[in-house]
This record gives sequence, C-alpha cells and structure tokens, in this order.
Amino acid sequence: MIDAAKVREEILEAGKRLRDRFFVAANDGNISACLPGGGIVITPTGVNKGDMSAEMLLTVDAEGNVLSGSLKPSSEMKMHLAVYQQRPDVLAIVHAHPPTATGFATSRIRLDQDVILPEVVFGLGRIGFSEYGTPTTHQVPETVSREIADCDALLLANHGALTVGTSVMQAYYRMETLEMYARIRMVTMQLGGPAALSEPEIEELFQVRAQRGWGRSPGLEVDPRAVELISQIVLQVLQTQGVGSQL
Repeated sequence: MIDAAKVREEILEAGKRLRDRFFVAANDGNISACLPGGGIVITPTGVNKGDMSAEMLLTVDAEGNVLSGSLKPSSEMKMHLAVYQQRPDVLAIVHAHPPTATGFATSRIRLDQDVILPEVVFGLGRIGFSEYGTPTTHQVPETVSREIADCDALLLANHGALTVGTSVMQAYYRMETLEMYARIRMVTMQLGGPAALSEPEIEELFQVRAQRGWGRSPGLEVDPRAVELISQIVLQVLQTQGVGSQL
C-alpha cells in the first residue's frame, strides 16, 4: 500500500506534469487522493498546480471538513467527494483542461462514439460525458455522479475533463491518454471522418480489458441502491416467514 508521503509526492509530480503539458493554465485544475489510514489529500485553490509544495496540500474528511492545512481546498472539492462516494474503488482523481479534449467537451461532442483505437478501450474503457453544471456548485457533483459509475474518464461539458484511478499517477496517465485520443480523433475528422471499430470488435476489446484486470467495463457494475433495495426486500420476506426477528 502506498504511504501518505508517497501520495503527496505523486500529487506534486502530477501537478508539474499537468502544467508542463499545458493541461492546465494559471490556477486551473485539481488533484486529490485517498490516504491509506483515512482522509483525502486535495490540492489548494488559487495555486498553480506546478508550483505546489507538500505544505500547501490539505487533508479533508469524507464530508469535506479540513483536517490539516492552512490554505483553502479546491473549489471543486464537492466533485471529488461525490466521485469517492460513488466509486469506492477510486483512490485518486485528476481534473484538468487538456485543450483538445476540452474542445470536444465544449463542442458537446462525445468520445465514446465511433471508437477508433483499441488502446483507448484498454486504457480508459468507455469515455463518459457529463452534462454542464455551474463550477463550484452542487450541480457539477450531481452530473458527474450520474456518469462516473462505469467509466474512468469523463468529458465535462464546457468545463474540461476528469480521470480517476487507484493511484494519482494512474489517474494522471489516463488524462494523457484522453488528450492524445482527442487529438487523434480531431485529425481523423479533418481527414474526412474516422473508420470506427465495429460493435463486436469493441465488445471483444472490453472482454480483454476485463480479463487482464485493466479497469471497469460497462454493464458489469452493481448499483449500490439496487443492493440496498434487494436487501430490504429479502429482509421483508424473511420477516413474513418469522425469520426476521432472529437476524
């Protein structure tokens, strides 16, 4: 398990790479990661992500209460907390504005249609699309929560992109993959349109992805609300049979 110092080190490294690759400008973007012993490390607001020091990072709890750090946490903290609540398997999140992927997001052009590269299926799975919500408000976490269940990369309409992973660097590399794929898609559009993979070909790629353990696949996730509902129904049935009092 990665220790707390390693988590912070990866956040700082990812912040520098986001700046150097111009995936963020000025104080844009935010990064967070879960700590092994509990708590979430998150980047501060109003700071260039390439100029951060370990002392600038904050630790918050699952409700967003600041546990340590003197600066203010990212203004998009609600979005991060919503993803962690929806996806217990996610341990790190990167939000940035990579130019080409953000161009698709602001043009409301999805990237999960006309899939052209096996590598994007292997690396990202389905690329989701989250409808527009006003940044810093409850609207963004609500729209993201509706889409993040079965994907590890999202276009945020008129806002940028979000990627998740089991580590900060995995989430960051998924952001790189997303941006590269968006660039390739843009080139294919300029050349007359992509020669998309067929549905059977894409399905086979997702099967390979699942077999290799490279990420989540659409249609294989269990909605926690469904689990809760089924549990309630089973309990009611047991109670009608006189078993519930023994549970």
